[in-house]
Amino acid sequence: MIVSRSEVLAFCACVGCVSGFAFADQPLVALEPSVGRVVDVAHIYFNLATGEKVVTLIRDGQTAPADSGGTSVSIWATNDGASCQDQGLTTSFFFVVDDNSGTTSLATAITVLDYGDIEQDSVVDCVHINWVTDHDDVDTDLDGVGDGVGGLGGQWTWWDIDNGRAINACGRTPLISFLFIDLPGDTSGTTDPNDPLNTLAGYTADIDLAATFSSSLTFEICDTDGDDQGAAFSHTNYGGLGPIGLQDNDFDGLNDSDLDGDGLADWSWTVRFFQPGTSDLDDDGIIDGDFADSMKAIGINFGSPAGTAVQNMDGTWTWVIDTSLPDAGTGSEDRFAIYAPPDINGCILYAGGFWFGGFSCSANGDGQWTPRASFEMQLFGPDDSDVCINLADLALPAGELDFFDVSAFLAAFAAMNPIADLAAPIGQYDFFDVSAFLAAFSAGCP
Repeated sequence: MIVSRSEVLAFCACVGCVSGFAFADQPLVALEPSVGRVVDVAHIYFNLATGEKVVTLIRDGQTAPADSGGTSVSIWATNDGASCQDQGLTTSFFFVVDDNSGTTSLATAITVLDYGDIEQDSVVDCVHINWVTDHDDVDTDLDGVGDGVGGLGGQWTWWDIDNGRAINACGRTPLISFLFIDLPGDTSGTTDPNDPLNTLAGYTADIDLAATFSSSLTFEICDTDGDDQGAAFSHTNYGGLGPIGLQDNDFDGLNDSDLDGDGLADWSWTVRFFQPGTSDLDDDGIIDGDFADSMKAIGINFGSPAGTAVQNMDGTWTWVIDTSLPDAGTGSEDRFAIYAPPDINGCILYAGGFWFGGFSCSANGDGQWTPRASFEMQLFGPDDSDVCINLADLALPAGELDFFDVSAFLAAFAAMNPIADLAAPIGQYDFFDVSAFLAAFSAGCP
C-alpha cells in the first residue's frame, strides 16, 4: 500500500526554496554503491488525483507500467539497471539514501538530486518512482505486499531549470512535490543486515497525475510560449517576466532552462526519505512511527538510459545513450548531487557532486562492476499522436473542445495570460483575441 494505513495521502505543490549561491566546478567525491540482496516485491499504480490504486505482484508477471487512461507514453527513462549484462555482469545496485544507524558514509535526512534534458514544453502526466527498504513490515491481508511501516516516508519533487546545480547561479524552480507516508517494507521476516539470508524489499510505482480538469496534477517542463498545454503546474509567467524557458536571470547568455546550450530543457528531481519515529508527516502533532525502527536502510535503484556500454582504449568505459528512442534519457550523467537537510528557512544546501569512480564493465575481484551514478526514473506524457492541434483546446482532455476550454479562455483573457493572446497585436487583449478563439472553437477537431 502506497498511502498511509488511514488512507491519508500527504500531497502538496512544492513552493519551497533552495540555496541561491553559485557553486564552482568541484572534483567529484567517490562513494561506494550499496550492496545487498534485493527481492522485487510489487509494482504499484496509484492515481494521485482520483485515489485509484492497483497493486501487481512482480511474480505475477508485471513488467510494464499500468495506465488506467491508456493515453500515456514514455517520454524520458533511465530504467536500465543492468548496464553491463552484455559483458556477462548482471548484478544490479541500489543506493542507500537514508541510514540512521551510522554504518554508511551518509547519515540521515539527505536529499539526493538527479537530472536530465528533455524537449521544451513537455507535459508530464505520470511519473515512475521506486524504493528499496530493509524496514520490517507485516502482511496481515496476505496480498503479498507490506501493510506499511509506520512513519516511513518518501518525498519526491520535480524541478524546472536545473542541470545538477554545479556551475550556474540561478535557482531551480519547483514544479510538483508529493509525500507518501507509511511506505510498504520488507515482509520476508529476515531484516538483520548481518544475517547472510537477509534480503531487502524493492518496490516500483507509477504515479498517475491526470484525472478530470479540476483535479489534474500534471506539470509542464520548461514553458517557452506561455501555453501550459492544459497542465496544472507550469511556469508560464515566471516572476511576472513571461515563460521560464525564455529567461536569462544569471546573464550568462544562455536561457536558464538550457544551461548546457544543447537546445533541450534542463530539469531535475529529488528524493528524501523520512525514518520512523523522526517526523510528524501527517501534521497531527504526533511523531509518526517508532524510533526503534529508524535504524534500517532505505534507498533507490540505479538506472541508465537505454544504450550501449563502450570500452575506450584507455581502460575506461562510456555509456552511449540511444537517442533514437522517443524516451531516451538524454542528459543523464555519471554524476548526482547531494543536498543537506533543509535549514530553518526550508532551503536545501548543496553538499557536492558524487559518483562511484567512473562507470566500468570491467569486473573486479569479486565479479562486480562499477555502475553509473544515475538513478531509475521515468516520465510519461500524453499520447497526442492522434490529437488535433487547436488554439482553442486550452483544457483537458486534449483534443476535446467543450465548456472547460471556454472557461479556461475566459479566465486567461481576464488575467491577460499569454495563452489567451491569440491575435495581433501581441500583448494587447481585445476583440481580435476573442474572435480568434471563437473561430478556432467553431472549427473544432475533426
